Amino acid sequence: MAGSETSVAVRETLDAMDDAKRYNAWLYERARPYLGNLVLDVGAGTGAFTERLLADGRTVVALEPDPNLAASLRERLAGEAALTIVQAEAAEPQDGPFDTAICFNVLEHVDRDTEALETIRIALAPGGRLLLLVPAHPALYGNIDRALGHERRYRRADLHRLLEQTGYQVEAVRPVNPIGALGWFVSSRVLGRDRIPKGPLRFYDAVVPVLRVVEAIPLPFGLSLWAVARAA
Repeated sequence: MAGSETSVAVRETLDAMDDAKRYNAWLYERARPYLGNLVLDVGAGTGAFTERLLADGRTVVALEPDPNLAASLRERLAGEAALTIVQAEAAEPQDGPFDTAICFNVLEHVDRDTEALETIRIALAPGGRLLLLVPAHPALYGNIDRALGHERRYRRADLHRLLEQTGYQVEAVRPVNPIGALGWFVSSRVLGRDRIPKGPLRFYDAVVPVLRVVEAIPLPFGLSLWAVARAA
């Protein structure tokens, strides 16, 4: 991901996910117990999660390599004294130390994911946490992934190994969002679509309360992998 102009597919997806209020609330609730005061938001996009961090009283450094998205961030969050926006890649060194780094649906876009993880770790305080969300299961890779510029989808064991190899103590790697995995497979692999359909996305956002119940049962598959790791 080289800071190129936002593709139509990426912008449409970010805007659609911005409207998925229940999903965003679910993701924030999952992250909240691990958040410190000073947060590095890697690949902040249009700022949906950044906005929640600021509303919760965090101080945020938001990295966004894409110039259009960085401009949208500045417009959306103008006047936020606790926010610094940096137009930079995930693998570019940042001053720290940060209590927490979040990297949600970003690492799959990065050519050198190992380098990015090492750079983030260096920016964390000792014992600081990385919260990571990445696409799961290479078998799900299809037209939507290609349109969004995904370099890869991750296997659970491979992600665990990658985090250890880049100097993290892994606390958790688990599949999340099994309902979304089924929808993604049908849309991207069976129907060959290259966009996330808005209708199913609205339906999915509406059934997030069901997702909370389903995720109480450990399942071996999901659309994404959720990881928590400490900087050694």
